[in-house]
Amino acid sequence: MEIVSDRTDNILTISVSGRLDAFEASQLDEAIKKLVADDDFFVVIDMGNVPYLSSGGIRTLLATEKMLKRRDGGVHLCNVNEYPRKVLEMAGFDQLFPIHSTKEQAFKRCVALEAMRQAEKDWPHLPTYQNRGAQFTIFESPSREAMLKVVGNISNTLFAQLEEGDIFSRRFSETEYSIGLGAMGRDVKDCIHILGEMITIGGTMVCLPTNGSDTPDFLIPRRDTGEVMFYTGFNVALSGEFNDIIAVESEGDAGLTMNDLYTCIFEIARGKKAGFRGVVSLAMIADTGGVYSSGVKISPIKEFAPENGKSIMHEDNSDRWLDLNVVPKYQGKTMVSFGMGIDLTTDLSSFVKDALDALFYLPQVNIANANTLLHNHGVIFEHVPWKRQLNLDEEIKKIVTDGAFVDMRHLLGRTAITRATIGVSYISDIVFEEAKNVSRQ
Repeated sequence: MEIVSDRTDNILTISVSGRLDAFEASQLDEAIKKLVADDDFFVVIDMGNVPYLSSGGIRTLLATEKMLKRRDGGVHLCNVNEYPRKVLEMAGFDQLFPIHSTKEQAFKRCVALEAMRQAEKDWPHLPTYQNRGAQFTIFESPSREAMLKVVGNISNTLFAQLEEGDIFSRRFSETEYSIGLGAMGRDVKDCIHILGEMITIGGTMVCLPTNGSDTPDFLIPRRDTGEVMFYTGFNVALSGEFNDIIAVESEGDAGLTMNDLYTCIFEIARGKKAGFRGVVSLAMIADTGGVYSSGVKISPIKEFAPENGKSIMHEDNSDRWLDLNVVPKYQGKTMVSFGMGIDLTTDLSSFVKDALDALFYLPQVNIANANTLLHNHGVIFEHVPWKRQLNLDEEIKKIVTDGAFVDMRHLLGRTAITRATIGVSYISDIVFEEAKNVSRQ
């Protein structure tokens, strides 16, 4: 076995050549012990020349991962060949180790994680803003474009005209952060009559079936095999990464409403982001001050369409179709959420109007004020101690996987948070996905 190491920008890369069986794994184990320094947190292992992997090799990788995890670091694999990848999948470790297509991708991710780790030590020196009784501390990530991808026809949802041909199936891995209308089941026939509020976040899907139970259902796949899908008549998904990570801490017990939270972020964006176009998406972990919610009670399919032919939002139909909760619930819980907002005071001419309209299928109950329009879903868990966290993706996955699930709801703008860590994406475009890019059922 040949082992070559390189260290660039405090990231150790180890390139391995040869079969990684029990005997060779012991050599790799000894080499890693010598190569990994006390101040190493992230290690890239390039397996492009490893044709074979056994449990012995996995044990060495796992021992290294455990060592680095105690430092809040980890192992990142790259260039994993077909047979070793199948072994990792069979053993269930493909979800433990981040696997990158190239060494460059693995290296860039580790550099970003190391920058986050360093910044977390230096939170007091990051830019802060005081607004509406809350403090905002901002970590700016490298500039990356983010867009929203829309599946489905919003008009079919608003007028309850969905039919089987309008339902799309999606893999979990294709929509890491998304909200919309959906359900889980064997096939479209099993789902179409119970389509309800849905969110995908942290590798899981949570939906609120319109079967009269008012009880959310969820599935947390250890890995996405592509054999279990979710079905949606309307879905908006984030494509891209977070541009900023913002820690928000309210000064009062009542907290900051979602309305005010978005307003503050819009104000920050207008002052700091030269290319801000008026649309953001937010993913967050928050301590709740009180949850107000809404949602559809009936699957908006043609079979159930209102007899008057009007929208399900029309005043003659809304009582039957919409479930509004105007009493605050779940104070002091932990919420993970995803959603989006429009700053109506900003020039929105760079977006197609139909695309903007497609983001909000419950406009009447989501108008925050004259200046903003919001659409957010949240998953509620028993309280998890809050902390400032730059690696938000990882922390969300931990909460979703290990937390005690309580509920999922479509959030109203009055929903309040007392503390939150938020991933902000400044949206550059909103696009409608073509049918060929998703599975039409």
